Amino acid sequence: MEAIILAAGKGTRLLPLTENRPKHLLEVGGKAILKWQLDELLSNDSISKIIIVVNYKADMIREAVNSWTKDNRIEFIDQQQTNGTGDAVNTGLELIDKKNAFLVVNGDVLLDGAITHMINGEYTAAILGAKVSQPELFGVLKHENGKLSSIDEKPVNADKADLINAGLYIFPPEAYDLFANLKESERGEKELTDVVQQLIDGSVEINVVSITGEWFDVGHPWQILDANEYLLDKHQDNFKQSGIIEKGATLIGNVHVAENARVRAGVYIEGPVFIDEGADIGPNCYIRARSYIGRNVRVGNACEIKNCVIYRDTHAAHLSYIGDSVLGEYSNLGAGTITANLRHDGKNIKMTIKENRVNTGRRKLGIIMGDMVKTGIGVSLLPGIKIRGGKWINAHDFITRDVE
Repeated sequence: MEAIILAAGKGTRLLPLTENRPKHLLEVGGKAILKWQLDELLSNDSISKIIIVVNYKADMIREAVNSWTKDNRIEFIDQQQTNGTGDAVNTGLELIDKKNAFLVVNGDVLLDGAITHMINGEYTAAILGAKVSQPELFGVLKHENGKLSSIDEKPVNADKADLINAGLYIFPPEAYDLFANLKESERGEKELTDVVQQLIDGSVEINVVSITGEWFDVGHPWQILDANEYLLDKHQDNFKQSGIIEKGATLIGNVHVAENARVRAGVYIEGPVFIDEGADIGPNCYIRARSYIGRNVRVGNACEIKNCVIYRDTHAAHLSYIGDSVLGEYSNLGAGTITANLRHDGKNIKMTIKENRVNTGRRKLGIIMGDMVKTGIGVSLLPGIKIRGGKWINAHDFITRDVE
């Protein structure tokens, strides 16, 4: 079977994290989203070819993939204009042998075993369904006796929905011509799901496959934390300690300390925690469970990091608390920078996405910070704040809304 990964989108809902990189290269659990997908596909001998459809920051994706693997089953193709997922699939089909069923996976979903599960089912037409806490954010699958009848996109009344579209498909040979002749939808895009409906209307039976294990759509900033938490829990048995751990450091549970990383005396770490290459931790700081500390990150004296994703070359050197937050690359937090991550009333935290206030589903959520941000000393930030890349925040500022 041949596979197409849709990795052309920019990921505007993930801003400011995608200002300088495609969403598919955002790291969770120690690896980029795209690498998690590729590793599973490449481990399957039945996958003969993998087409990666790219557009935004295409060279960055090519460079990253080539640094991970030299497997000759991987090919790239550019989607000239991002005119919808249907157009992206049709672009990938230019490199596909148009005889057999083929697999399509959205490039921003973490499936953790579902690809193998779908392939082993030997389906000629199938769609993956997942159970989620907020089905109204997704396409809901309507099905009967294990067969798909329709996909209802982001319905208003989705409380009773049992499965949503998880972004993994097996298309039969009948789909080739449908993608080639696909018309634009009312949104002005060529929609992959329109082909799914056309197949149903043409009496093609599409199997609904329920996911085994966890599934994450990393389409909103807080979902990076959701995925990171799960992956660190699930894969901690693979952790190693190749770096320097000084006498007097305390590591509880499974803690990955990568090559050239350093954990100084007085550091207290509760696993699972992933400390990437070149990171420098301590002395005398506290790293709490389910944190990913990226390459060359500096966490210094009297800092506390709780359930965070901190990307490469970012520094929090003195007296800071960072909780339930995602920090971009090459940023620097001044001494005493504090992130609030809980409302007084205990309600879920909301975040502004494309000018709409969206319920994150999380009671605890700190900040989402872009690249090259600097905060002065004594800065305080309320829950659910986003800070655009390159911004400077003055000493002792109290930030109550997004910094655009």
